[in-house]
Formats: sequence, C-alpha cells, structure tokens
Amino acid sequence: MKNFVILISLIGLINTGLAKPIKGRVYVDKNQDQQWNKDEKLLEGILVSNGKDIVKTNTKGEYKISYIDGNQIFVIKPTQYISPMKDGRPQSFIPENMLNSGSYDFPLYTHNEPEDMTVALLGDTQVKYIDDVHHMSKLVTDELAGKELGYVIPLGDITFDKSNLHAPLSESLGLIGAPVFYVMGNHDQDYNAEKISYRDNTFESFFGPSYYAFEYGSELGIVLNNIYPMESKGYKAKLDDDQFTFIENLLSHVNNHYSYVRIFMHMPLEQMEDKERLIKLFDNYKNVMVATGHTHTQYHKYFDRAQQQPIHELVAGAVCGSWWSGPRDERGVPLAIMNDGTLKGYWLLHTANETYQYKASGRSADYQMSITLPEQNAWDTIFNSFDNKYIYANVFAASEKTKVEISLDGKTWHPMQKFVGMAPLVTKAFTLQQTGRYDSDKIAKMWEPKDKSDHIWRFEIPSSLEPGTYLIKVRAQEPKLGLDAKGQSVLDWN
Repeated sequence: MKNFVILISLIGLINTGLAKPIKGRVYVDKNQDQQWNKDEKLLEGILVSNGKDIVKTNTKGEYKISYIDGNQIFVIKPTQYISPMKDGRPQSFIPENMLNSGSYDFPLYTHNEPEDMTVALLGDTQVKYIDDVHHMSKLVTDELAGKELGYVIPLGDITFDKSNLHAPLSESLGLIGAPVFYVMGNHDQDYNAEKISYRDNTFESFFGPSYYAFEYGSELGIVLNNIYPMESKGYKAKLDDDQFTFIENLLSHVNNHYSYVRIFMHMPLEQMEDKERLIKLFDNYKNVMVATGHTHTQYHKYFDRAQQQPIHELVAGAVCGSWWSGPRDERGVPLAIMNDGTLKGYWLLHTANETYQYKASGRSADYQMSITLPEQNAWDTIFNSFDNKYIYANVFAASEKTKVEISLDGKTWHPMQKFVGMAPLVTKAFTLQQTGRYDSDKIAKMWEPKDKSDHIWRFEIPSSLEPGTYLIKVRAQEPKLGLDAKGQSVLDWN
C-alpha cells in the first residue's frame, strides 16, 4: 500500500509538471530564430515570475523558478526589449506544452522605445459575433493602423463570453503594428472554475498571463486581473493573494525611478473592495495612473495620497459603446451610443505631457462634444416637446474640473452649469427604439439606460432671446488633461 501511494504521487507530479522547477536563460535573439546561439548575448538582471514569486537572471542570463499550478511562467519585459510577437501579442510566457520539459529559454528582441509616446487605450470591445469583430476593425484598426504608437491596451471584456473570437479579434488588432497588451475582463473568465487560479485558463491559453508587468521606455506597466469570481457567474472587483504577492515582489526588485507607473485592469479602482491596500503599495511612486473599462461610460477620478501626487484614474468607456446596439450607419456599424451619451471610440494617451485625447470613431479628431438643442419640426414631431428650455453639451473627455462656456453671438461667453442626469442623446435613441422606429431592422436592442453622465453641462436659454437663427458655440477647457474642445450648432429659435 505504501509503495502504491508513492507511485500515485510520482505520477501526479509528472502529470502536473511539478517534479522539478523550470530553468533556462534569457537572451538577445539577434537573428530572431527563437533559438539561443553561442554568439548571442545572455542578459543579466531580467525578472522572471510564476505569477507570485520573482527571480532575477544571474550573470549568465540563467533563471530557476518553481511552477505553480494554475499560473503561468513569464518574463517581465525589460525596457528596450520585447518578446517575439504573434499578431502584436508579446509571447513572453512559457507555452503549456513546454512546462513538463523543465527548461525554457526566453528570447528577446531589441526594441526602440522613446520616452515620449502615444498609447491607445481601448475600453470594452466585447464582441459576440464575427460581425462585431468587423465593426471593431472599422472603428479601431482602420483608424490606428500605421500610426506611431508605443503600444495598445484593450482593457478587458475582449469578447462577450466567446473565446472562439479571440483569434479574429487579435489578428485585426495585430494589424495596427504596435505591441498589444491584453487585460482580462469579467466576460473573459471561465465561469464555475474549480478554483480561483483556473478562472483565467481559457484567456491564458490564448493571450498569456492574466496579470503581468512590463517596462516600456521610462515607464512601468502593471496589468492586473481584478475579476474575483463568485457563485453563479457572479464576480466582484478584488485581487487574489497571489497578485498582491506578485506586486510586492515586483516592487521590491525595481526602484522608483520610473517616470510613471501605469496600472491597467478591467473594473474601476473605486469599485474594488481592496483598493486602499492596492493604492498603499505605491506610496513610494510619485506618478501613478490607472486605466480601466467595464462601465460602458467614461470619466476621470482622483485618489488622494498623503505624500504623493493623487492617483489619476481614467475609466475609458467602451469601443462597443452600448454593446453594439441600435440602428446602423452607412458602413453597417451600430450606433451604440455609450450609456453616458459618449459616441463609441477609444483614448490616446500622450506621455510627453501626460494629456488625454478621446477619439470618437469615424469622426474627426476635433469632434469632442455633442450639442443638443431644442427644435420644432413639422413632419417628425416626436422630439418637439423634448426639454425646450436648455442647450446641452456633452463633452466626452471632460472631468469635474473642466470649464465649459457657451456663446449665443460668438462674442459674449457664459458659463454652462454642470448637469447630472441622463444624456439627451441616449434618451432620444431609447425613445425612438421604444416607439418602434427600428422594429423592421435586424438590430440588437438597447438596454434601458439608467446611468447618469459625468460630463454634461447645460445652459438655460434666456427668455429675452429674440426669435431668429443663431450659431451656438461651446468651448471646453482643462489644460491639465490637454482638453481644448470647441463645438457649434444651429439654434432655430421661435
């Protein structure tokens, strides 16, 4: 019986790859054949992790680390180097079929990374059908391909529980020509996994680890998986213990010389039940920024710290808008206005001066707001009674500190007042749907909107305004974010 137990234990060790640790080298793959040659440089001081522990390569470029069931082993990208890429995805991890070999060498290519760069931030793409991949290609890939970008970050909910779409989506984003670092969202997890470390098995089998870190230029990027599974497909915003240990070990190996630390995850920081614990880990880092998705709305938040600059969080909306819903445009792409009235699109972060530019897909770069005015129609009168007292401006990239002004004559400017409520564009779109305007179209219906927008201002039309036709102008400014937006629209006032 004793010998039988020993035999079963040995078989278990062999099957799980736990019989011995993984070891290997990290090297500069000069000829890019993904095989180490004796004339290729071995890299000292490169960090390798198993999702919890972190080791550093020695003077011979060698590492040795244990395998943890459910985790992946990966190299933490050093600045000016990158792993071989497949459709823009750095292959920085040990393939599953190589774990049992006990040995793996990580090839790195030299990679030019300027300090000043532009990063593309993509809120939820959330594709459910191949049609949605085609929509995303028109909205994102068509616009970004060939542009000079540092890297691209899809911020989770890559698909709508459809792992069969990983490949076509990745192939499309790979055509942009920049590295793509993926974040896992709640719709990317394996529901009802046996244990928490298995919740990301499907995601990891294609994209690699669901949490990791990378250096890029003078910055440190940390991708986290803050989807903590609950029963019956539920989840909450929280990190597991392995991730906290990983972050602590990472920060113990690096110093605080980075110009910025950027944290990328799916659910917003303010929704995390352990946010204070996470924030405290970065007490020694002056500039910390967080980018998230999940809400299908977009806004800025700031988290004060005693000894450092506040942490700036950008909740980056959704490429899919309101889940690819609503009537379609001339390209066949759904209108899908976000729940806060923002037109679907993506963000460009310019690191040179830490400014943020929202890009509404399919619109010119200077289209930064929608203006809603009263109007009286004779044929289609459905909105004739829609709030005839106010002019509304939805400034897509604005924050609480944005200054928004309006001019009725192009000369005199008046402050607009912050409005907390439903976005007029969303209310109108849902009204059209509920009155049957789209019943003959094959479209995904909007869910009933309930979110209040964080970036709408309004102005009460003066009762003394003479009847006439006016070119209404609106301007919005917030220098810290790089926001200097202008918009105009015609008011036919009777």
